[in-house]
Amino acid sequence: MLRKKLSLILGLSFFLSCEEKVSENCNDNIDGRGNILSLLPLGTISKSYMSDFLIDNNIDIGLVPENDVKVYSIVYETVDWDGIARLASGAIYVPDIKEDVSFPIYSGQHGTESKRSNVASIIPLRGFDSMFMASVGYVGSSPDLLGLGVSDDVVHPYVHKFVAEAVVDKIRAVKSFMCSREIDDNGQLFLAGYSEGGYVAMATHRLVEESYSDEFKITASAPMAGPYDMSYSSRRILSIDEYPQPGYISFTYMSYNSIEKLNRPATDLFQSPYAERIPDLMDGSKSIDEANRYLTTTIDNLFAEKFLSDFLGEGEQELKKKFEKNSLLDWNPKAPIKLFHGTDDEEVNYNNSVLALENLKNNGADIDLITISGGTHSSSLFVSYSQALEWFNTLKNK
Repeated sequence: MLRKKLSLILGLSFFLSCEEKVSENCNDNIDGRGNILSLLPLGTISKSYMSDFLIDNNIDIGLVPENDVKVYSIVYETVDWDGIARLASGAIYVPDIKEDVSFPIYSGQHGTESKRSNVASIIPLRGFDSMFMASVGYVGSSPDLLGLGVSDDVVHPYVHKFVAEAVVDKIRAVKSFMCSREIDDNGQLFLAGYSEGGYVAMATHRLVEESYSDEFKITASAPMAGPYDMSYSSRRILSIDEYPQPGYISFTYMSYNSIEKLNRPATDLFQSPYAERIPDLMDGSKSIDEANRYLTTTIDNLFAEKFLSDFLGEGEQELKKKFEKNSLLDWNPKAPIKLFHGTDDEEVNYNNSVLALENLKNNGADIDLITISGGTHSSSLFVSYSQALEWFNTLKNK
């Protein structure tokens, strides 16, 4: 209901506009990755609307909007896991400030979404955190992520570390946009995300520091309620009787089967009739909630008996190795990290954050875990964001 209300109100405040150009001198990223191919102004969100929204819905997001925000939809260049050039999309949120100031970049990664059109480049509120951060003096970036938005010819790398590559290219695109508009970049870069977005935020933090540290410097990141240990997460979900989000499981299968070239039919893993339904449910036309209606939450009924027995035993070693490879516990972050997670999270188990804290701290990380006692996956959302964004503002250059 809340999302419907917001979409309606924002839809009324936006207008159609002509596509704008980006200066060629600013759009010259290496190998074209991050080059902007399309830039469409969507309109302006007023600070009064944002303030009223927070009050009307009793939401504390850790900040008070100070500026109107201009929103742009972009299409940019990226690559897939085979190095093939692909299109990706996303939204950019710019504070409507007349003074000559420099801005940090905030990249907010959205939670699980399987419907390609439910993204910030089409529905700006999907990047709500980037919108609010722009209202207090950041340039906000909300990537649709590869496989969503305009990239309808490739699977989404769901809870797979390759997802971070298109996020990095989106940050390049934001920098190209800022250069073209003569918006000063203060050099700070903040990353955050919740649920899948928490995983994506941590994967991006890792990718930047390990592969692109000569190009970007992370100021801080706030991964929230993410499945950072895919080995633990997969085994735990398959060990319980009921799991409330079978669409997440289906999405993971589609992602790993394609990217890791497992080439296994759904019938290898799932029982009928779900095995036959999953490819169509995950084709980008349906949301996770819609997909869930055609699946089952009962693990013994969803999975094939042999697969379940093998995975919980000594079998399925290839798949287990893929999950281990895409876990995010074996690196040494340089920039500070704050994890946020509710203890009663029924979708992404709290132990993911405990394991990340223990492993990364042992690796030398400056990392903390903010525990939300009794918090579920949904009830911890704004509690986490309010503390994360407030923390970022203490680190922002004045």
